[in-house]
Amino acid sequence: MKTFWLAAILAIAPSLAVAQAPRCPAPAAVPSKSDLPHLLMTSQDRGFLWKVTKDGHTSWLYGTVHASREEWLMPGPLIRSAILQSQAVALELNLQDPQTLAALRKPEEPANREKLIASGRKKKLDALADELCIPTAGFATTSIGLEAAGLTASAARADGYYPDYAVDFVLQGMAGSLKKEVIALEDVQTQRNLLISPKLSEENAFIDETIKQISSGEARKDEDQLIAMWGRSDLTRLNQYKQWCKCERTPREKRQTFHMIDERNVAMAQKILTPHDSGKSLFVAVGSLHMAGPQGLPALLKKDGFDVQQILPAPPAKTSL
Repeated sequence: MKTFWLAAILAIAPSLAVAQAPRCPAPAAVPSKSDLPHLLMTSQDRGFLWKVTKDGHTSWLYGTVHASREEWLMPGPLIRSAILQSQAVALELNLQDPQTLAALRKPEEPANREKLIASGRKKKLDALADELCIPTAGFATTSIGLEAAGLTASAARADGYYPDYAVDFVLQGMAGSLKKEVIALEDVQTQRNLLISPKLSEENAFIDETIKQISSGEARKDEDQLIAMWGRSDLTRLNQYKQWCKCERTPREKRQTFHMIDERNVAMAQKILTPHDSGKSLFVAVGSLHMAGPQGLPALLKKDGFDVQQILPAPPAKTSL
């Protein structure tokens, strides 16, 4: 499930979705300008949205997914309204920044890369890429860890879920068209270290687990489950993710989950506080698992004195006695 927590893979995703044979899923379609009015009129609110208020002004928290369907491309009316009311859009990373993209795409240290190739891991990933109809040329100059994450993100293309339609990308595009400031909540090295650990043993373990999950079909099943949950705004299921994510079965997985979710949440909450406390209204959009449970961003901001109001899904109506 590591890929669910990474925005970094999206930096190369659009170059990957190419159909190569009849068995391959169709490439992601780019909507024409004439398609956009229809997509806008038929758009529905999906995902998870909170209104957070402190010191007299409001910001928003929105839980996203890093792959989606073409028909879900446009945000629904609640999401669009929240963006319009905000002065800035805060994302995990600013993926339109050339320096950020260059840092994400940078290969491992030569010695580590040679060992990954000699071990056969690169060859196994390339074979999986062929099975998934992903051209390996797109990974020729990137890290092997990034290839592993990119393949996992593309595992559910056969079910209509494409990284090309990532919610984060769409929101960043909207921010640009609306002339909104884009704020990166994390530095690029933090995200890179999740993919390409400075310790070769950790990158080996990540790649081995990725190969296992894709080969078994588990990666596709997990991604299907998460995106479908997001599509129906199933907050109960989201808050129970540790019960079904298969991400805390071993001490190593528990440590990994802590670093990828809880630890990053604390840092992101602090990055949200600074501009909000200065009077700026933010639309914060990060992966949905960062919103889950008592260590999620809504809970952390509530502890920091915010009034937190659930917007999507709509909370149950209060009954009067």
